[in-house]
Amino acid sequence: MIPREPEIALVFAPEPWVEELHRHFTDHGGVRVRQLIVDPVLAREESYDTLVSGSSWPALTVGLVEDLHERGRRILGVHDRGDEAALTHLTSIGVDRCIESDAAPEEFEAVLIAMAPRFVRADPEVPERWQTTAGHSATGRIIVGGPGGTGATEVAIHLAAACVAAGEPVVLVDGDDVAPSVAQRLALPIEPNLRTAVDAVQHGLGDVESCLMPIGRSGVQACCGLPNAAAWSQLRPNEVLDVLRRLEDADRRLVVDVGHRLEDLGSGRRTRYSLARALVAAGDVLVGVTSGSPVGLTRGLGWIADVRALQPAAPLHLVVNRAPREPFKRSELRREILRTHSPATITIIPFDRRVEAVSWSGGLVARGSFRRAVDSLANRLTCHGVSVDGDTDSDGEHVSISHGVGSVS
Repeated sequence: MIPREPEIALVFAPEPWVEELHRHFTDHGGVRVRQLIVDPVLAREESYDTLVSGSSWPALTVGLVEDLHERGRRILGVHDRGDEAALTHLTSIGVDRCIESDAAPEEFEAVLIAMAPRFVRADPEVPERWQTTAGHSATGRIIVGGPGGTGATEVAIHLAAACVAAGEPVVLVDGDDVAPSVAQRLALPIEPNLRTAVDAVQHGLGDVESCLMPIGRSGVQACCGLPNAAAWSQLRPNEVLDVLRRLEDADRRLVVDVGHRLEDLGSGRRTRYSLARALVAAGDVLVGVTSGSPVGLTRGLGWIADVRALQPAAPLHLVVNRAPREPFKRSELRREILRTHSPATITIIPFDRRVEAVSWSGGLVARGSFRRAVDSLANRLTCHGVSVDGDTDSDGEHVSISHGVGSVS
């Protein structure tokens, strides 16, 4: 329901019209100023009807306009009278209405009221296509992560290749802003990368498809991550989500490798580890990777708890990597997992020297217990029931969970 007084977010700028408009609406009403915006993150996160921004705000891009439209909001662009370049810019990026900066506050009010009845409010926090429910399909975004050093990136790479083998077009996205390593692992160039893809989507600088690199003959395309962790501040979570949405427009499955740190270091603003938190929250399927040791499992279970606080609805598949071969130790691992969590499946992968060998050549593991186990997991994640070569054997167990009881399949 639209409130009688339209609610706006006003982009702060050192221009006379901003202060005059704010003071007028505060003193006289007619329009409610919900937020003064400086950081574009707030433009996405806050709840309001219309964003009012001058043409010179650097964050006012095609990507931001499309994102706000996706969320059901409108944009009023303000330009100086006679500034045709500014008017052309505002029109080209898709704002809903334009107005001269020297217009009277009453004129602003009339335009904002005229815009409000045509406004349809969406969820103010998350666009509909990013929301997940308990009964959603297994297709879409597969988010792969886990505590540091567990081999989550290796699992993500081979899971993407296995999904291609099962007949799915797949893009592997390195969304790890703590230890990005897909490009290094696969001997791919560090550019183009996720930052380049953000520029393509947000500013129209090139084509997002040109930011994808083929992974050998696997059929997987990779969107590599940042060249180093120090560049984490160059990625805004909502801009990365925009890239994922654009990649999904071609009906492709995404396998996203995320950072292992999920701490909440702030509220409402872009902070360290906010990208991993946003990617986990926007996932359709979660794959957690933990080490097959008591200490590794303890850390993995803690990671699962953090993930469930961010994304309680999506099915979670747990991978115990580099697990011991002794049946008793594996049984102990499964028992401890099921004592605290109920993942959709548990895949147990033993140590495989082939993984270490291919890491020196930048290739993929072609066969062996690691590949069979990951292929088996991919087969269960696909919605087509397609069998992939190499079923899990005694060297790699797959456990289906039913009412808290694990059974080896």
